[in-house]
Amino acid sequence: MTDEERNIITSVWNDMVLRKKLEDDPYSLTSEELYALENNDKLNEKIALLVKDALVRRAITNNERFFSH
Repeated sequence: MTDEERNIITSVWNDMVLRKKLEDDPYSLTSEELYALENNDKLNEKIALLVKDALVRRAITNNERFFSH
């Protein structure tokens, strides 16, 4: 497995082992592990924004339906 593949897997699956390692001994993390955690944080932020956007769109649609009758 390449480093890039490992980073992708970590980013997608939110590797809790690295999170625990970050809490317990942050200076033991390699630059690749820190990069993977950073990517995971960015992915989680994007997902949160997409969910928020979807909820706002649904609320607007429901509001339009409610007031159009």
